[in-house]
Amino acid sequence: MNKPILIMVSLLLCLTMIFAGCGSQPVQESSEPAESVQSAVESEEVSIPEPVLFSNLPEKNYEGETITFLVEGDYMNTYKSVEVLPHPDSYETLNRAITDRNNLVTERFGVTFEEYRTERYGDMISILRNNSMSGVNEYDIVMPYFPEAALFAQEGGLLDLRTLENIHYKEPYYDQGSVDDLSILGKNYFVTGDLSLLSYDVTHTLVFDKNLVQKYHLESPYDLVLSGKWTINKLWEMAKQVQFDIDGEPGMGYLDQYGFLVNNNFTSTMFIGAGQRFTVKNEKDEPTLAVYSEEAVNVFGTIYDLINDETASGKIDFTSGGYWITSAAAGKNIWEAANDSVGNGRTLFRAVALNSILKLGEYECSFGLLPAPKYTETQDRYYNRVSTIYGSCVAIPVNVKDSEMSSIILDAMMQASTKTVKTAYFDVIMKERKIQDYESEQMLDIILKTRVYEFGSIYGWGSSAHGSSNLMGFMDKIAFQGPNTFVSTWDSIKDAVQADLDATLSVYESLN
Repeated sequence: MNKPILIMVSLLLCLTMIFAGCGSQPVQESSEPAESVQSAVESEEVSIPEPVLFSNLPEKNYEGETITFLVEGDYMNTYKSVEVLPHPDSYETLNRAITDRNNLVTERFGVTFEEYRTERYGDMISILRNNSMSGVNEYDIVMPYFPEAALFAQEGGLLDLRTLENIHYKEPYYDQGSVDDLSILGKNYFVTGDLSLLSYDVTHTLVFDKNLVQKYHLESPYDLVLSGKWTINKLWEMAKQVQFDIDGEPGMGYLDQYGFLVNNNFTSTMFIGAGQRFTVKNEKDEPTLAVYSEEAVNVFGTIYDLINDETASGKIDFTSGGYWITSAAAGKNIWEAANDSVGNGRTLFRAVALNSILKLGEYECSFGLLPAPKYTETQDRYYNRVSTIYGSCVAIPVNVKDSEMSSIILDAMMQASTKTVKTAYFDVIMKERKIQDYESEQMLDIILKTRVYEFGSIYGWGSSAHGSSNLMGFMDKIAFQGPNTFVSTWDSIKDAVQADLDATLSVYESLN
């Protein structure tokens, strides 16, 4: 008898005993309504077994064929690839999982793996272009940063993954947020998924100090998130209660106590977290500008006022600010100083990318995770931005030597990563790096399920430089270096941004 039938028989026998009085024992009245029991039975009847690994892929044995990945190398240190092959600087837990994942794929498809690691920024696009122009097909799967992927896709260098029958892009081992947000004209030239650890690394979030919450008798941030009441104004209210000059020196420096430590590109993250977008898609799957509206102006005004409230916030990377100046005087860069502020209990909330949590494991501190706050309690959900500057995606070059093989192995690597590499990665964060409470696991689930890939952040419309003329940079610049000129600044750059967006669309249309 198979397992589902055995479960059903056991359940029905148990129900029969209950209604028969279970022999001579008195029947205990259930607090659960009868329809709940019926629902439970029905749910057993329709339960769907977990898919078998690789069952949706063809039976292939490539008899020792080498699959070569092109990945971002060690020159970036923090934002380097560590997900294809074990890396000497990575965690043992993760390296074991990578080996296990690769063994699964090797045993099933008869392939081996190698990777070529770039040595400097810009190598990825140069290598891909040189291979394309020379007709060389050295790389079976590539993992560029998002902007480089977008650039090479516009040059016609990447396959549309949706056209490859062995790329099951609707399956959960692909990040559906990336599939939806990064498509253009119904095509996906690059996506992310459970193989793409750098896309997890660069997900923006918040950490908070549990001890400061207790010391100042503040509301539980966890409870606020779960009740839908975690908003910008709530963060602001709590931050103001803990920010003090404690180092005995005039002005606020990095050794003082902060309510909210924030870096400039978190401005855009909070804007997105507040339910706003820089771009949205139309019915043709074309990005359209959505950054300006009356609500957007109000949302940015609130974010601007919070960031510039010196009784609540500290601007980490404001070069004229006390935090930057005092940390530099102490021989620390601002990121080291910010970790120190959190690790030594001098910060209630800090804006971070998810990989920053790994650094906090060096401190004996008690901290938790939080999503970016909503704008109002009635907002439909939380939104957490994936910073695409140094996040990597997966793609397959047009001139690949065997597109079917590349697509099969990419899909296999994605699905085999779910219970190996992805699980190990978050085990490192949750267990080995001091986040050990169940509530933070809940927060992490919320963050991962609400990730957003902002199309406009990849393409640099308006200006290639991240600044006041750039779609994604103008808010950050205003919030950190000037008065609130949202309306006038947007008015001054909108035509250039729209022209660049139109040019991008024209290029993609020409690829059809």
